[in-house]
Amino acid sequence: MHPMPPSALGYPEALAPPSEAELCERAVQAIWHSLDEHDLVDAHVRRDLAAVLEPLIAIGLGERAQRLIKTLRMPDPIDASNLYWLTRRLLTFVPELQAAASAFSRQDGRPPPPLA
Repeated sequence: MHPMPPSALGYPEALAPPSEAELCERAVQAIWHSLDEHDLVDAHVRRDLAAVLEPLIAIGLGERAQRLIKTLRMPDPIDASNLYWLTRRLLTFVPELQAAASAFSRQDGRPPPPLA
């Protein structure tokens, strides 16, 4: 059973756009989930992950996020070399996202998020 999204609960704070730190945290969680489930071979999963990464372009992680998004949007079947490249780049992007989430949290005066 999937947890209910906060917006479905009717809380006013659920309607606020996510902070930069939350965007980074969501991206980390989505990356780990797709890698844990070995789902990157599925175009739908890659497309969903690309959608999670898109907002990162606007918060200063643009060029790297754009390259990942471009590869994530490749049609099926994804070539083994592209899948390998994508997996490695996602793994190396996670620490960068975690550092960004921590920095954004400090700017907002919140404690840093737990490392995923």
